[in-house]
Amino acid sequence: MILSPYGATLFPLLLLFMSFIFPPSLYEHYVNEPDYMFLNFKMLAFGLLCVFFYYIGISISNYRPIFNFRLTKKKIKLSIFSYLGLILVIVILLQLLSIFLVFVYFYKAVYLNLLEIFISGKGQLIKDYLGTEVRIPFGLGALPSFIIGIKFWLLYKWYAFQAELSHLSKGEYFKLRIIILLSITLFIISNIILVNRPLLMIFLLGWFLIYSYFNKGSIFRRIVKLSIIIVLIFIIVQIFRSAGVDSYENFDELVLGRLLGYTIADFNRFALMIEGKLSYVDAGISRIFYILPVLKIPLTNVAFFDLREYASLALSAVGNAGLNSSLNMATLFGGIYQSIGMATPLYFTVLGFIGNRLYISFKNGKTFGIIFYPLFYASVALWMIDVNIFFMYFLYFFYSFIFVVLYEAFVNIKGGCRLNE
Repeated sequence: MILSPYGATLFPLLLLFMSFIFPPSLYEHYVNEPDYMFLNFKMLAFGLLCVFFYYIGISISNYRPIFNFRLTKKKIKLSIFSYLGLILVIVILLQLLSIFLVFVYFYKAVYLNLLEIFISGKGQLIKDYLGTEVRIPFGLGALPSFIIGIKFWLLYKWYAFQAELSHLSKGEYFKLRIIILLSITLFIISNIILVNRPLLMIFLLGWFLIYSYFNKGSIFRRIVKLSIIIVLIFIIVQIFRSAGVDSYENFDELVLGRLLGYTIADFNRFALMIEGKLSYVDAGISRIFYILPVLKIPLTNVAFFDLREYASLALSAVGNAGLNSSLNMATLFGGIYQSIGMATPLYFTVLGFIGNRLYISFKNGKTFGIIFYPLFYASVALWMIDVNIFFMYFLYFFYSFIFVVLYEAFVNIKGGCRLNE
């Protein structure tokens, strides 16, 4: 149940209820703004209404797919070791290319060593420079967003084919495992250095979903472990991002203040939005940005929205409302509400419909579901963010989908290894 589209709402619902009862004195101390969430029944009721309509969308989406397509080509037959190993090598090479390009163009543009900045605790400078002074040509700076969808497919196949992989020699199995761990480690470390929290969160939540789907056991224990890992990564990123830039009186102000700022504080902004006292749309941000936040065409320089300009407008609106002007996330409930008002629950109905279709595809071992359902699951778990992560990264994952479909069209496993779903 926790792995279904219903279960994904556990995370935002926990935050919703926590924000409803969180002690105002603690909140105001750490976040440095008034608390409008405490026992705010209007905020609680509207959030629950959106979740209820999301559940309606899930319940009405159980039907057989109308369209189904399959590419039929003469396929190259590979052993399962080569089948997974070849695409793993491609992914690692793309990751290394991405890291190399960032280091080279960062130094070329601003004459600074990326690693030195990170270690000195000024990681915020990396985030500020990327996309402004530091521009990687042909959109190749977005390679990590493209790679993550392929990683989900690889992890799915790795866990699904464990019975077949057990027939490999110990040496081959060990090599595959090491390559997968290397790929995961490279991804996590590189995105910590680049202060790319969204991609880290998407990957960790997607990995949790895929692992839990194939490995039975205590789901509660896994959720606790996932939460600890996320908090630890958040602390590491926060230390390397701000320790050398901002001044903090103590460690808990550095970490706990920001942790609350990126979770509970989002609901404080949502509470003001449904009261009509805060609106980023009125500040100049396009309504479409919240409804369908497709920022750009991946691996090109064609952009539809300027995220940095919008962030500046949102932060300014937050400051004018008397809140902490360094925090602008307002939950997806708030983001959609300021765009379409009381029609917001219908938007969540559509999301529920999409989510259940992807979940069915995921369970049936279809490539589309394998790649896109982990993204959708993560986007629901991250409803504290006021833009729809699923739509924001959709085109990047679609590129991953095309890549994998073409790979599957021309390459197959010897013996016709299949998923037993």
